[in-house]
Amino acid sequence: MVLTYIFVGLVGLYTAVAAVVDFRLHRIPNYLTVPAAVTGLLFHSFFSSWGALFSIGGFSVGFVLLFVPWLLGGGGMGDVKLLAALGAWLGPVYMLFAFATSIFLAAIIALGVLIKVACTKGVGTAKHRYLSQKRDSASTISDRPKRSRVVPFAVPVAMSTWILLAWLISHGGIKLT
Repeated sequence: MVLTYIFVGLVGLYTAVAAVVDFRLHRIPNYLTVPAAVTGLLFHSFFSSWGALFSIGGFSVGFVLLFVPWLLGGGGMGDVKLLAALGAWLGPVYMLFAFATSIFLAAIIALGVLIKVACTKGVGTAKHRYLSQKRDSASTISDRPKRSRVVPFAVPVAMSTWILLAWLISHGGIKLT
């Protein structure tokens, strides 16, 4: 039972720190992801009956989930490494659940932000701004301000992981030994 609380504490702490850092810096540095991945591998190798293959499988699943979108320009490499390190802790099946829930939460958050912007600034204002940027042929793509994500992906990842951990604890699903 003590290992369960250590597991939940370390995974919860990792995702919380990653969410705060990503929210503030809009990046997830290697000094967070690499130690988290190594610690997850070591934890499962020495303290869990699931073993190193479980951790490596989760790492692989987490990496693959966002690697192709990253190749296509749909996210940052920090997000890829975030999921890979989280997968080293959660394993392949729980990583898939956390990812699916993260996507769902990210969509809800994005919809909420869009609704808030539309209500506060008005839809016409956003449309006018878009059309005026489109007509401005003098500016190049590099001259335009870089758009940043409104909510970094580590935030819904952390939220989905906490939901998963709470569900696992409440249903007695974390059996590490």
